[in-house]
Amino acid sequence: MDVIYFVKALLKKKWWIILSTLLALVAAFFFTMGRAKLYVSSAQISTGFTIKDQITLRDENVNLYEADVKFENTIQTLNSPLVISLLSYSLLIHDLTSNKPFRTLNEKELKSPEYLQFNKEEGLRICRQKLDSIQMLTSYKPEERKLLEYMKLCKYDNEGITKTLKVNRLPRTDYIDISYGSENPEQSAFVVNTLYQEFIRYYRSLRSERGVENVETFEELVNKKKIELDAKVEALRSYKSSEGILNVEAASGTEMGLISQLEKALLDERGNVNIMQANLNNITAQIAAAGQGKTTFNNSGNNEIVSLRKQINQLNDEYLRTGSTDEVIAEKVKALRKQLSALLSTTSTPVPGTTVSKDQLLQNKATVESDISAAKLNIANLEKKINSLKYSVGSYANKEATVSTLQQEVELAQDEYNKLKEKLNSAIDNRSVPVDNFRQTLKGQPAFKPESSKRMVIMGMVGIAVCMLTTLGILFKEFFDSSIKSPSNFLKNVNLKLIATINHADLNKYSILEVLQKRIEDKKAVVKRQNSFREFLRKLRFEIENSGKSIFLFTSPESQQGKTTLVQAVAYSLSLSNKRVLVIDTNFCNNDLTVQLEAKPTLETFSIAPNEFSIEKVREIVTTYSIENIEVIGCKGGDYTPTEILPKNHLLNYLPQLKEYYDFILFEGAPLNEYTDSKELEKYAEGVIAVFSSKASIKQTDKESIEFLQGLGDKFLGAVLNNINDDYLEL
Repeated sequence: MDVIYFVKALLKKKWWIILSTLLALVAAFFFTMGRAKLYVSSAQISTGFTIKDQITLRDENVNLYEADVKFENTIQTLNSPLVISLLSYSLLIHDLTSNKPFRTLNEKELKSPEYLQFNKEEGLRICRQKLDSIQMLTSYKPEERKLLEYMKLCKYDNEGITKTLKVNRLPRTDYIDISYGSENPEQSAFVVNTLYQEFIRYYRSLRSERGVENVETFEELVNKKKIELDAKVEALRSYKSSEGILNVEAASGTEMGLISQLEKALLDERGNVNIMQANLNNITAQIAAAGQGKTTFNNSGNNEIVSLRKQINQLNDEYLRTGSTDEVIAEKVKALRKQLSALLSTTSTPVPGTTVSKDQLLQNKATVESDISAAKLNIANLEKKINSLKYSVGSYANKEATVSTLQQEVELAQDEYNKLKEKLNSAIDNRSVPVDNFRQTLKGQPAFKPESSKRMVIMGMVGIAVCMLTTLGILFKEFFDSSIKSPSNFLKNVNLKLIATINHADLNKYSILEVLQKRIEDKKAVVKRQNSFREFLRKLRFEIENSGKSIFLFTSPESQQGKTTLVQAVAYSLSLSNKRVLVIDTNFCNNDLTVQLEAKPTLETFSIAPNEFSIEKVREIVTTYSIENIEVIGCKGGDYTPTEILPKNHLLNYLPQLKEYYDFILFEGAPLNEYTDSKELEKYAEGVIAVFSSKASIKQTDKESIEFLQGLGDKFLGAVLNNINDDYLEL
């Protein structure tokens, strides 16, 4: 379907569109006639969500996404049932206590059960109590349920208020606009101002409760964290006390330094032992020489060596007693060791001219051996001390790891405690500063004149909407309607020659003969339609008369396509042009033609030998009428095909002889999709005419029947599109 088709379809249905639009306009006019006048008041709130805080001098960047979320939260809170309930309480308290209530009940409302069961004093008490405690009414309590019903009667319930209440953010601003319309201008101003007040009261109450909860929560957390911190500090202190250390790193460093000094002293002592051993070897050699009678020389440094050794031993013991930390003693020991080393190196060389006896040598040997033993004992003590210090340093490493772990736990607990302390201080400080930046920048004022009823706008919108809906409905109907409907659709969907189109005619009220013979003196539309039917039928008659054929089979793909009516109409039309017509009902599955024309059912029983055939014998079985030139042969009908029921020498074999007497022979066949009758009858016809109803749709079975018709070649005269709605004749 193209655009032109849809346009033509809309033009054909233009009166439907116009009438529906006019009806919608009239309905909108009457519906808006009784609308009450509305007086609208507005108030504005500055939120501060998109403005930096200049008072506290905080450098804050405005996050637009967070600001949008805050705006949405505020709007939802203003529209929340709790805030609207607080506003409802205020409205009802005003009406019950004021000499000029906002709303006066009419007679019908005064007689309603909601009003009669309402207790004014009890209602006032409940409203004030709920308003002070910022609570909503509940329908579970009988007295509160009665109050809710009375508020609904006064249109002070949630639905009645929010119906004309609008809360929106002004685009690209920091403001929220509150507007409300009612029949009383003072009520409108009261609502927008009271809504802001109740919102602020609820909002600050909610923030205050949250602040108290935050302080209590942080205090509890701070106390718990303080207990944990004290426990970890005590564990660290107890460990240090049990291990006898105050500073693991300092103690470890001191002992490492002492080990270094002792190792140096050990090396010096071992060097002295080597020197003394060399001196002992020298004395032993001198004693051997003296035993052989040789002269030996005296070594005068032995006494000085002994004195130096005693001083070194004394200072060494003193150094160890002081904890090996006295640097002065350490330096003295170091200097004496140098002197001893130098003296030992000189005493090993004998002084020329001085002799010594063997007894003196033996005495010197004993002294040196004693010094060597003392030196070795010192070496053993030093090694023991060094090993002890090294073991102590190893235990300090383990202690240091334990102390480090405990210290980290203490530091972590201290950090958590400090952070919670800061949050607690912040929560305490926030209780003393303003909880919001909301300000009412515009107070609602009673309106001087009511709002426009916008009747013309409403009517225009309703008219346009109905017009569009009607148009779309027609277009959708045409788009989804798969029926053939119009000649143009037939040519697009059916690849068959279209020889005629027949419009719809009211054949229930008028007979075919009445339609064809005379004008119907009735309404113009009916007369025009019947005349159109007659003219379209004349065109089909012209095609039949000019085809050069006399015997025609009328068939269709499906049943209920109008074949029976069309055959009768064609027969009547041909008779009006003085043509003799024989109509044969060969539609055995549905013999409506026989029934409607009240013809004698003689087709199945007629049988005559070829040599005995004559037109007079055929005239004996036909049914005639008062109308000249039309004769009909009926059939009994049944569930059989022509080849199954017709006798050997049946009537159809003599059609060539019959056409010498009749100008045209018309017979009707069964539908092609369901029966084979028409295919069996096709060989008896000179021309085949297919009838399609405009209400039918082309299906796969129809396509198979169309292929059969196409295969008939020249025998197929063409198709007739029947029962077309007058609106689609030109489409």
